[in-house]
Amino acid sequence: MRRANPRFSILAVSSGIAGLFAIGYPAEVRAQTIFCPATFGAGTNPNGAVSLLNGSCTNGNDGAFSGAALASQALSELSQTTTQTNTKEIGKAIVERREQERERVRRPVRPAREVPPEKPEPTAVERKKPTAVERKEPLLPLPIEPAVRFATWTQVYGDYQKRDAAGPAVLTCCFLGNPPIPFNGNQPNLALNIDSRTSTVGFVAGADLTTQGLFSGFIAGVTTGYTWSEMKLNTSATAIPTAGVTSSAAGVAPGTGVSQLRATVSGPTVGGYATYFNAGFSTDVTVKFDFLTVNETFNDLLATTIQTNPFVTFAGAGSVNLLNSTVVGNLNYRFDLYPNFWVEPTVGVQYTNSSYGSGAAQLGLADGNLVRVQGGARFGTSTLLSNGVLMTPTLTGLAYNDVVVQGGVLPAFAFQGNNLLAQSDQGFMRGQGILTLNFDFGNGMSSFVQGDVYGGAHLFGAGGRAGIRW
Repeated sequence: MRRANPRFSILAVSSGIAGLFAIGYPAEVRAQTIFCPATFGAGTNPNGAVSLLNGSCTNGNDGAFSGAALASQALSELSQTTTQTNTKEIGKAIVERREQERERVRRPVRPAREVPPEKPEPTAVERKKPTAVERKEPLLPLPIEPAVRFATWTQVYGDYQKRDAAGPAVLTCCFLGNPPIPFNGNQPNLALNIDSRTSTVGFVAGADLTTQGLFSGFIAGVTTGYTWSEMKLNTSATAIPTAGVTSSAAGVAPGTGVSQLRATVSGPTVGGYATYFNAGFSTDVTVKFDFLTVNETFNDLLATTIQTNPFVTFAGAGSVNLLNSTVVGNLNYRFDLYPNFWVEPTVGVQYTNSSYGSGAAQLGLADGNLVRVQGGARFGTSTLLSNGVLMTPTLTGLAYNDVVVQGGVLPAFAFQGNNLLAQSDQGFMRGQGILTLNFDFGNGMSSFVQGDVYGGAHLFGAGGRAGIRW
């Protein structure tokens, strides 16, 4: 595959390809896919090519289920896992930075702990001497905060996610006439299943400037990082008995087809963020761009309607560039219930747009977007440890919903025009729990460890991260 051209050219090419599919361009364009063998069976397609139509490889006379095509169309949804994981880490870092600065407003800057030198035991002569009056040193004034303060932070993270989905499909296998028109009679029905496993690792670093008033503060900064995800998808398609399909112009009912697809999504990320707090109120906004490369390889056992050759093995590979653009906004309000205990309700919205480079059509992928809303609360307290380190545990509970999942696949390539994994996400309420331990060592140095779990119907995920701030 070619590397992506400038983004405006990519958008134009991708939009043009998607437009051709939308208006039903001839089978020559539909044949431009890596998921179907060049020939199989005794084809009747006058163009002499095997095309991918409605998720099925067909030569006009016989059809075959392409599990790899089904798995590949799921990459549009799964590639957003990489972006969403990275976005979550930046969001958590912004919350921790804001709380760190809010503590500065509430309490004086904690200097580094000084251990007084041990005094030797007095001698017998010294004990007989009258006690001298100690002169107490005057109290030093509190350190003066600069008008603008600079800070940096970095963190590494890992995440694991499991998804599954199931749904019906029809194996498109037959054409009639010239030019060919899909056969509208009884086509073989299929029961589809897909499951995925995604592992993600990466790092994020940031730098920001802070200004503070009497009870308020404003932080603005930039972020950069790198992320890498590996996705493993397994699919299966089992024929459902259908009247009139056992022996007809559609051939015979297919057997069970299976496929395995492995994909990696990796690349750098850059962005900017800003957060403002005033007493209990706070808000933040983040804009980021992920420049990713999607690489995939697959092995497929296609179950066909050919009586003499019911199974066809096929393998292939492909790659495409991807730009994920994300905007996130949150509103929060903190209530101090006790001197060292607080609760902070929060609501937010996230928008992600996926823009693929040239070659996406061969993988059945197209531009798409996602809208997520979430709400919940954070609970926190502070404890001074025996070594003078301030520890702040925070527990966060969130509920979120992908209310809009659009595009991502070419309808002509997809099974019944849909993305099964996207269907298993859209409209489902999910939950997330996050436990964080922050450690403030004084003099502006702090660190943290964090773990989280999330999931719901057809989804389970867990992750962890650690980092330092100065």
